[in-house]
Amino acid sequence: MAEKIEYDVIILGAGPAGASLASELSKDLNVLIFDKKEQFEETTKSWLIPDMAINIGEADDIRPFMKNGVTRFLADTYQGVDVQWDAHLKYHFAQEHALLNYWGDGIKANGSEIRLGCWYQDSFVTRDGVVVSTSQGEFKGKLLIDASGGHSPIRAKYSLTNDWYWWSVCGAIVEFPDGLPEGMQVGDYQLWQTFRDTNVNANESLSHGRPVWEYEILDENTAFVFIFYLGKDRIPLDSMQRVFNHVLREEGSTSEFHNSVIVEEKHGWYPSGGPHSQKVTGDRVAFVGTAGCWTTPCGWGVSFIVANYKNYAKKLIKAVHNDALSQKELNTLITMSARTKFQVLVDQIATHFLSFASADQLNDFIRLFDPKGPLGDAGPLMCEKLFTLTISEHEAIDFLKQVITSVGGKALAQNIPKEDYLLLLGLVEEGIEVAVVDAINKGMDFFKHNKEKVHEGEGSAFAITG
Repeated sequence: MAEKIEYDVIILGAGPAGASLASELSKDLNVLIFDKKEQFEETTKSWLIPDMAINIGEADDIRPFMKNGVTRFLADTYQGVDVQWDAHLKYHFAQEHALLNYWGDGIKANGSEIRLGCWYQDSFVTRDGVVVSTSQGEFKGKLLIDASGGHSPIRAKYSLTNDWYWWSVCGAIVEFPDGLPEGMQVGDYQLWQTFRDTNVNANESLSHGRPVWEYEILDENTAFVFIFYLGKDRIPLDSMQRVFNHVLREEGSTSEFHNSVIVEEKHGWYPSGGPHSQKVTGDRVAFVGTAGCWTTPCGWGVSFIVANYKNYAKKLIKAVHNDALSQKELNTLITMSARTKFQVLVDQIATHFLSFASADQLNDFIRLFDPKGPLGDAGPLMCEKLFTLTISEHEAIDFLKQVITSVGGKALAQNIPKEDYLLLLGLVEEGIEVAVVDAINKGMDFFKHNKEKVHEGEGSAFAITG
């Protein structure tokens, strides 16, 4: 039997989570990262990254791989909701293939190893390490990091369960042969668009199969267009592709895209969890990226990765050197402030409501973000704060009151799953905890300063390992 090659850390999955972590860990450790894909820059995802995530993660070195960004949000439903506003916060369209190659070049320059076309077969933990069996042989490491995504074979091996919701996404990068259609501009993000004929029941919810159409205008000739579903189950890719092709080529209200040319297909499944969803580990095994529910409840997984991978890598390096790699010890590396838990709970409840609400109720919800709607000019900023996890307790309470007024308390209760009543109780508890922690430990002046920074786009809860 061939002798096993030994490493400090073995990483399964060379997507953004695995690649970014490997680039940092390899500065101090001997790392093996392997993936079944054939080219390191391959990815089926397209990444939108809020600027605050780069700031929080002190990841300025990746800024050269950001191109343009969101300047205007839009929403349009078949029942007549038509909303648009200029972006308050800053967001980047990432050049995902170039960024992956940047991380890969760093791994190789640091003397660590990349194996592609390499399939995971099995793994088992020993007293002093982890043995990983692959299509290219067996390897031994002190720590195994699972960055293999939502279909993780290692999660399946550990029989881990979750109560995640899933954003199922299918789309493509397209080019316009004659340039951008009239009315579009670089930086447009169509945040929400629905169609009457995609469902037999015109008032169907997302969780029962209503697709939402979105697009991002990346540059003067290119857009990322896609549909998404939101619910407890992942939608099969072939089903999504059929609907996506129909919307792209046949829907009357998407005529500006009918002659666009597909240059790259995209798809993915993004988990939406709660405050403790990221605390998934085993002895000598850590889960990151989608495999570890590293994502905001709205599905921006790369944002969490960018905000956390450098700090998390520093903690992992220390843990490996000290051989502090038990499940209990690895769990301590994942921390979440009281404020973060509060914001994630608010976003989790909003995500679940989006999943179960009827089309008419979603219209009322979307109107809250209209500058001409019930919240006025504060509406658009509230939307961005809600889904970037920067909403304050006071704002969240005001927002929930407005939701109840606009959508109706009975409708809200009917469309929130029973388990979310416990989330609401938890929200009350966390809200009290936030106020107490801020008042006692930080002082009211500092608390006020932090709220002002959040209003300016700082103080995000993207960081979970701080």
